[in-house]
Amino acid sequence: MKDHRANIQSQMTQRLIYLLQELEIVDRQRMSSDGKHYLDEIWKLLGQPTYEEIKLNAKNNLEEEE
Repeated sequence: MKDHRANIQSQMTQRLIYLLQELEIVDRQRMSSDGKHYLDEIWKLLGQPTYEEIKLNAKNNLEEEE
């Protein structure tokens, strides 16, 4: 089975990514665990890092700076 990735160059995909980022910023704390799971799955389908991956990467970058 081929691994399909979204064409992140398209304007519609860029707009979708922007809106999902805004949704995550505004509502992540209030989301159910199922909602967080499905949002992470959408990020994976779009070939983008999940919230936890970004958080872990930021933590690792901070530790490297110290």
